[in-house]
Amino acid sequence: MLDNVLNKSIIMIGKRAVIKLGGNDIEYHKNFKLYITTRMSNPHYTPEVSTKVVLVNFTVKESGLEEQCLGIVVKSEQPTIEQKKNQEVMNIAQNKKTLIDLEDKILRLLSESKGNLLEDVTLNETLKTSKKTSEKVKNDLEAAE
Repeated sequence: MLDNVLNKSIIMIGKRAVIKLGGNDIEYHKNFKLYITTRMSNPHYTPEVSTKVVLVNFTVKESGLEEQCLGIVVKSEQPTIEQKKNQEVMNIAQNKKTLIDLEDKILRLLSESKGNLLEDVTLNETLKTSKKTSEKVKNDLEAAE
């Protein structure tokens, strides 16, 4: 019954935008939004429905809530520690992004490579850079713990 709404199957009749809902033509407002909630912890939707909607999981876990509360307390009592932690999180995220970019570059170079892989200077340099970055990220992760 909601397929026309989910697909935004809007029909223009004159200057009016209408949508068919249950056999009736209902006037459609351009700012219309539909929010559907559920108490199910992990709802399963078919791929057809999943492509038509945006799913947002607002599940709160006790460990996440504890971490947020601890962060608020530390921020109010020791702001420098909280700032340092946030900077470490940003550095780790940036390093992981760099690793992913290097992996993508390596895969691209491997797929484009013709001939002997050992003689490909660009590929070898990228592999060396990737190894150094990987070691740096590993050390940063160990230092953060």
